[in-house]
Amino acid sequence: MFQFMTSTRIVFGEGALQESLSLLNQFGYCVLLVTGRDDERSKPLETYFKQQNMRYQRVAILGEPLIATVEELAVMGRKFRPDMIIGIGGGSVIDVAKSLTAMIPNQGCVYDYVDVVGRNVPLQVKPLPMIAIPTTAGTGAEVSKSAVLQSAQEQVKVNLSSLQLFPDLAIIDPTLSYGMDPIISGYCGLDALTHLIEAYVCGEPNPLTDMICEEGIRRVSGALFTACLDDHLPSRSDMAFAAMLGGMARTNAKLGAAHGLASALSGRLKAPHGLITARLSPYVMRENINVALEVGRNDVLNRYRKVATLLTGNDIADIEQGIDWVVNAIDKLNLPTLSEFGLCNTLFEIVADDALRSHAIKGNPLPLTQLRLINILQQVCHCHRDTDELYIE
Repeated sequence: MFQFMTSTRIVFGEGALQESLSLLNQFGYCVLLVTGRDDERSKPLETYFKQQNMRYQRVAILGEPLIATVEELAVMGRKFRPDMIIGIGGGSVIDVAKSLTAMIPNQGCVYDYVDVVGRNVPLQVKPLPMIAIPTTAGTGAEVSKSAVLQSAQEQVKVNLSSLQLFPDLAIIDPTLSYGMDPIISGYCGLDALTHLIEAYVCGEPNPLTDMICEEGIRRVSGALFTACLDDHLPSRSDMAFAAMLGGMARTNAKLGAAHGLASALSGRLKAPHGLITARLSPYVMRENINVALEVGRNDVLNRYRKVATLLTGNDIADIEQGIDWVVNAIDKLNLPTLSEFGLCNTLFEIVADDALRSHAIKGNPLPLTQLRLINILQQVCHCHRDTDELYIE
């Protein structure tokens, strides 16, 4: 038995934002608009608000989605009393917007409702209506039930998660990602791929998420390089679609060690979340395959072999070729190393312990020990550490 959940309504396609503006009126006439640093892509919304005599207030998220930021904006939001919240931007923007839909009508602080470092209590009051409009193709937050926030105090990323947090309307317009920086496009795209791979090989897959993951991986394989390096418009559409599928997959299946480690590292490194997961992904794949070989988990090996065939387009690809494809993608997209952001100065033992407490790692297809997680971190670190030493319990 399995369940499948996603946003109430999804509008996808080139020009979807302009065509969907009238849908906003059903939610009211007072809007809290959450954007990123660049407000260019939100101008059609603001123009429409003025035409419709809608009251609105815009707030810009300039960096990571901090719990402290959500707390401050929730206080402001309660005074403003919006009918709806619209998030237009990347994953951080949409995560903050989703958090505000929960926190403005609910009492208490964010720590009451998040996992890992909080009390993780259920929301007492239904969240405000939420419209998610992604401008990148990575997190799939527009179709998920969680908001990923950073706790600066504990230096970890945590989830504010509820079945009530699915956006009421997701508008996915690939034209909003046109002209996006190639490196940002690259790590966002590989973040989407990591969602799809981890959900496909996780400990709790289901037939529907399998179908979604296979289609998503296939699209990333065909579109990643032309979207990121050539700004090829049909490829941008494929990547937006794949990111949406990744959001559906991670919501209805599970994630794994790449996201578990990323949650522990994101609070310690000034590196984008997508870059961290992209850099971790091939090493986590390798570690999971090694463990599966040791314990005879052919089901896990077969799934990684299928990933290889989907990425390479070769029906007889071996399992190594899947890892090679991801490594080559990182190189071809010229993504920065995590060493440039201070990875090698972190205490790997503490990072591994924090990762083991994360929600994401519970979905890994096989249990990974602290030593195995440390081994992954050592391999990712491109500096003075000996990356050839293999830790196995």
